Order: sequence, then structure tokens, then C-alpha cells
Amino acid sequence: MKYSGKIVLLSRTAYLSGRDDGFLRQLCDARIELFCVLGVDAQAWEDALDWMCIGEDGQGRHCIVTTSHRDESLAQVIDFAQRFDTRMAHAVQVIER
Repeated sequence: MKYSGKIVLLSRTAYLSGRDDGFLRQLCDARIELFCVLGVDAQAWEDALDWMCIGEDGQGRHCIVTTSHRDESLAQVIDFAQRFDTRMAHAVQVIER
């Protein structure tokens, strides 16, 4: 799957490493610039991508700005992502998992 540089994840399930790390690695490999999460276990999703980007050696592979949005609507998070300034212009891509 091709990913935009700005991802909004609407999480329907709790983060599970064995199930979800492949998806997060794909986002790292796609070199996205912004990852916003709302919904179930949003903070855990954000933390998992942060740790993945840092890498086992602590050197970091790619810097991705991550945010979790508790008590915000999908429309509010999309608006935030649209307004967030990134190096390149990107459309906001909403993914449900």
C-alpha cells in the first residue's frame, strides 16, 4: 500500500506488537512525516511508532512527528493534520485499524 506523508490512524483495536508492528514498519519505510492517532489505545500506538523509529541501536532511522488525540473527533484530528506544516506538501490519509 502507498502511504501519504500525513497519516491519521483511527484505531478500533488495542495495539498488539505481533499484529501491528508490520504496519508501523511500513509507515517508517514510507518515510511519512506525521502520524496522528485517535481511538482505542492511541497512546500505545504512538509510543510503538516512536520506539520503532528510534531503533534498537538508539540511532533512529527516520524522524516522524507522532501525536495522540484523546477526546478529539476525527474531523478535529484531520484538521490538525491538514494544518501541520511538513517539509513537503501531503494529503491527509485516514486509515482505520
